[in-house]
Amino acid sequence: MIAITISAEAYAVIAAARAGAEQDIAADRECRVWLPRAVVARLRALRGPGETFSDVILRLADRGAFAAIIR
Repeated sequence: MIAITISAEAYAVIAAARAGAEQDIAADRECRVWLPRAVVARLRALRGPGETFSDVILRLADRGAFAAIIR
């Protein structure tokens, strides 16, 4: 498992797709989530220039494709 920090909005997408996702709230009110190494690798591969993990998660959710990434 790898920890990444994402926005609360992106966390809501993960929580909806994965019941019981572990998380800690960071000081800046973002969420730290623990995801399998393979999921983080897929998110990294999908990041465009200047995109955060949150940007990728929200973009995939808008397309209805996020659930496929976390399987």
